[in-house]
Amino acid sequence: MKQYNLISILIFILLLHMGIQAQEPTITIAGQKIPARSFQIIIPISPSAVIEHKAGVELQKYLEKITGIKIPIQIESEKMRPAEFIIGHSNRFPSSIDLSGLGPDGFIIRTTGTKICIGGGTHKGTLYGVYEFLERYLDCRFWAPDAETVPATTNIVLPVIDQRENPAFDSRETYYAGMANQTFADKMRCDRNAWKGAENWGMWVHTMFTFIPPEKYFDSHPEYFAQMAGKRVRTQLCLSNPDVLKITIDELGKRMKEKPGAKYWSVSQMDTYGWCECPACKAIDEREGSPSGSMIEFVNKVAEAFPDRVISTLAYQYTRSAPKHIKPAPNVNIMLCTIECDRSKPIESDTSANSFLHDIQSWSAIASDILVWDYVIQFTNMIAPFPNLRILQPNIQMFRRYHAKSLFEQGCHGTYSENQELRQYMIAKLLWNPDLDMDSLENIFLNGYYGKAAPYIRNYISMMEDALKKSGKTLWIYGSPMQETDAFLGTEQIQMYNTFFDSAALAVSGDSILTARVEKARLPLRYAILEVAKRYITGPWGFLEPNGSSMVPRKDILKTLTDFVTLANQYGVTTIHERNLPPDEYGKTTAHFFRNAYAEHLAKGKPYFLETEPSRKYAADGTGSLTDGKRGSSNYYVLWQGFEATHLTAVVDLGRITPINYVGAEFLQDLTSWIFYPEKVVISISEDGKNYKEVAFFDGLSFDDLVVIHETGKMIPLTMARYVRFWAQNIEKCPEWHIGHGGKAWLFSDELIVDKR
Repeated sequence: MKQYNLISILIFILLLHMGIQAQEPTITIAGQKIPARSFQIIIPISPSAVIEHKAGVELQKYLEKITGIKIPIQIESEKMRPAEFIIGHSNRFPSSIDLSGLGPDGFIIRTTGTKICIGGGTHKGTLYGVYEFLERYLDCRFWAPDAETVPATTNIVLPVIDQRENPAFDSRETYYAGMANQTFADKMRCDRNAWKGAENWGMWVHTMFTFIPPEKYFDSHPEYFAQMAGKRVRTQLCLSNPDVLKITIDELGKRMKEKPGAKYWSVSQMDTYGWCECPACKAIDEREGSPSGSMIEFVNKVAEAFPDRVISTLAYQYTRSAPKHIKPAPNVNIMLCTIECDRSKPIESDTSANSFLHDIQSWSAIASDILVWDYVIQFTNMIAPFPNLRILQPNIQMFRRYHAKSLFEQGCHGTYSENQELRQYMIAKLLWNPDLDMDSLENIFLNGYYGKAAPYIRNYISMMEDALKKSGKTLWIYGSPMQETDAFLGTEQIQMYNTFFDSAALAVSGDSILTARVEKARLPLRYAILEVAKRYITGPWGFLEPNGSSMVPRKDILKTLTDFVTLANQYGVTTIHERNLPPDEYGKTTAHFFRNAYAEHLAKGKPYFLETEPSRKYAADGTGSLTDGKRGSSNYYVLWQGFEATHLTAVVDLGRITPINYVGAEFLQDLTSWIFYPEKVVISISEDGKNYKEVAFFDGLSFDDLVVIHETGKMIPLTMARYVRFWAQNIEKCPEWHIGHGGKAWLFSDELIVDKR
């Protein structure tokens, strides 16, 4: 009996041991199953191998997450093992693997027997190779800085691997908040090479006043600055002035000594119009067919002084078109900007003579180093829906086709914006390989990031993209949900979007992480509902409802506003607008607008005559807009009428002689959009429409605020009148201190108010 018990115990121990062995994590290479703990990770001993060291640490970390085994990292002098991960340029890397021809970020992944070799170019190629290995062969997924999927397994099975890749662009920047996390940016193989914080950039765009500041030089040397209409102004520099060239070279040289490791230095126009029209500059520009002529001639001379550096300049707004004859020097970088392009369709579909397509074709024929600065977000409403996903790939493919070396995709860096996780993921992947399958890429992300909610989020995105395409409307980076009610934010469409999100929330209701992601994805729709309500003001999609004889904000829309502000703060929305509008401030201004947006007064609904019609571009709802009782918000595209370089003269007919004691008019100022408050406002009244008496006069009106809405009004003694004339003086030209100095100024008016109070 004792012998039987002993045998039983021995059999039990053997079976237990066999069970443990069966659970031992393994890595199978070319059919050979090897215990994971038998491997080691080999990295170079060189002190310069910082990237290789990080690559080894990252590989070790994720292999441990997958298998539970922490594979040791050893330097190249360590004793060789049969099974190894060989990382980077070490003496252990097989000489049979040719690393030549790899770009700085390119890599090779190859299995050789029971060794996995990952090596790359001189920049981050090896690190990118490790992340590619983790994604492609070990099914790791990196969705966002705080979200990844890492499978657990006790048996990694690898095929025979022989992969070699170079990125489509030398430098790839996806400018979204998630990419501020350098480790995540590395996982996405996005290189922060092309931004002002990068070590190899000494200066970054709009730099000319850094070299020659107006506050230092304008009074003593006005000839250093642009001449417009025969007068020197503080808009740009005079690029034909030899002293301007000398000072620029001297100042640039000083900065290069302070940052000797930087390769790229920007010598570029200020962020405004008003280029120089002096005889010398004008002659160059007329010869070259574009103001880029004098710019390139100037920059080439700067580049000649610094042959070992790259001088970068902008092809932006007035310099976007390439010169006809002069060519950028070999060490001149051209930053070509897409700021004016329609985002509803691929850029290449516009083949007109002044199109971006024409410009990139022209620049690619003469420039050897082009960085395309592309814009992929709505700057005036960064959290708003912006259905441009389908044009990302064709645009990036076009940039590659015309030999852009670098791409800077500008989303929003310091705040959360619409579909940010999806956008930064897809753009980063396309910057590496523009030919990836977009549908597959989108599905991989949505399924991995949203789980069971993915089909509903996909329907929301697809329906919005389809609606925009069907509408035939344009999509601008300075647009607004208020302008898109006849494109992809119609009332029936919004109802469907809400249904999709209700279903998405229900599908993940038991998962707090996925629920938070769905809530976050719904923020843009909540915002759109609020902005669309501002467009309608009254009715089922407005925000006001009758309460006795007055109109009051609906409780449900006020709750939507409160919920939006709360969730926006919770999920990292720091600003709504590129000019900085925090959620709390947005909440306050919107609540104030809700309370004051509708005006009951004697002129409401009354006809009026305009001496000069508003611009067709800014005509609000046409005739009657200035007396419809609806007050515009800060979005000048909606409810406001705009007058370019002309005064406003409007005569309101009250229909009969009426007692009145208040007159006023509402005006908008938006300095970044060249919209100024009127210099003077005169309001006069008449009983017969012929003989007018002035009752209100406002002079010297100005506000320091970038954006302000102000009602210029006055209580007057009770008097009788039928006609009320409003005259507002447009300043006509942007003042000298303004970014658009010399350009035509706008005057925007909304409600003309006549009342008895």
